[in-house]
Amino acid sequence: MFDQLVESTSERKNAKILTLFLVNSVLGAVVLFSTVVIGIYLYDAQLNFEFEKLALVAMAPPAAAPPPPPAPAQAQAKTTPVTNDFVAQTKQATEIKPPAPRPPSQASTGVVGGVPGGVPGGEPGGVPGGVPGGVPGGVPGGAPIDVPPPAPDPPKPDPPKIQRVSGGVLSGKATRRREPGYPQMARAAGVEGAVVVEVTVSESGAVMSARALSGHPLLRDAAVQAARGWAFSPTMLSGVPVKVVGTITFNFRKS
Repeated sequence: MFDQLVESTSERKNAKILTLFLVNSVLGAVVLFSTVVIGIYLYDAQLNFEFEKLALVAMAPPAAAPPPPPAPAQAQAKTTPVTNDFVAQTKQATEIKPPAPRPPSQASTGVVGGVPGGVPGGEPGGVPGGVPGGVPGGVPGGAPIDVPPPAPDPPKPDPPKIQRVSGGVLSGKATRRREPGYPQMARAAGVEGAVVVEVTVSESGAVMSARALSGHPLLRDAAVQAARGWAFSPTMLSGVPVKVVGTITFNFRKS
């Protein structure tokens, strides 16, 4: 008996659990179904609202364009009535009067080629009121045309900056002389003779440059060195000191 009582109690409990599960399942299904249905209705209502708003916007009429400006009034062409005032001449003229003579003008009393109002015998191009025989283009009562003064003499050319003088003139202006030494090699070789050296002298009289023009090669260097030691008085040309170019001759003798 006790076993039956325990079994019946267990069955009741299972029955209650099963019943509770079924009730909960049904309630959950109802709630879920209600939620889905309500959501569908709300979504459809929102779609309908959006569609109606879009339809209203699409159906709105466009803004009316402003009326065109009035056309300018056309200027009315004025018509002037043409009146025919010409009357044909029915009577032919029987007498034609000669033209009246023209009054004498100043140009008719002038001289051919002269100026109106000028004096007979005047020069063409003269001034009205001029004197016969006057200068064409002159002013009445004016002085004779001035003769331009003669052109000034052209300036004298400047003297040459370098003046060439002869050897004798240059030697005569020497203020200091220097004799060349006899080269030992030339003495040993028995070489002798004259060496001509060209020198350029400055405005102050100093030798600026020297070069040998002729002579034995063993004697030229000694002659050039000696010419560099010479000095001269300044050479004046038109009161201005100038450079001069001349020659100095050195004679080499063994004895």
